[in-house]
Amino acid sequence: MDNVIEDSIQAPATLPAEGADTLSAPRLRVTAEVVEAFGPALTDRVAAYVAALEAHRFSVGEPRPVEHPLVEAIVAAGGMEVVEIIPDPPKPEPVPVVEVITVPEDPPPPPAPPPGEITKLRLVETLGATGKLRDAMALLKLEAPTTDLTDAELLLRERWLAAQKLNLLAPEVAALLKAIGFDSSSLIA
Repeated sequence: MDNVIEDSIQAPATLPAEGADTLSAPRLRVTAEVVEAFGPALTDRVAAYVAALEAHRFSVGEPRPVEHPLVEAIVAAGGMEVVEIIPDPPKPEPVPVVEVITVPEDPPPPPAPPPGEITKLRLVETLGATGKLRDAMALLKLEAPTTDLTDAELLLRERWLAAQKLNLLAPEVAALLKAIGFDSSSLIA
């Protein structure tokens, strides 16, 4: 028999060390936690197992009764009379949980747009408010067939249609605004 018997509850039952006085001391030590886990049924289970082993002694071809390892150890040690209930070992102090809170850094500000860059919508709104939108659309020749346009006019129109932002300082935009008589200096940041 092993010196240490562990049950499924993870609490040990131990036999006294070799050379210890076994006549006056109990031979099997079980923690109070294990005894409480079995409850009053532990004594009943030990008695029933002893009876089952006694009945099996005279049987032929029958398997030996099996019980929980702790119950078997108690019976092997001599029954409940030899069990010493020892106090539970002290529980370890819980380790305090330190929660690390990371504060996200503020994202860097978006880069400043280049001087003179604005959205096309803002330019259209401004041209509409100043009455210069029709002039700009006529100069871009948005309704003209592509065959009637020079390569430079076609490129200017396609850039206008594709753009979401415009740079008022770009030569083709500055020339368009100058041609319709619009002063873009109020829109340049």
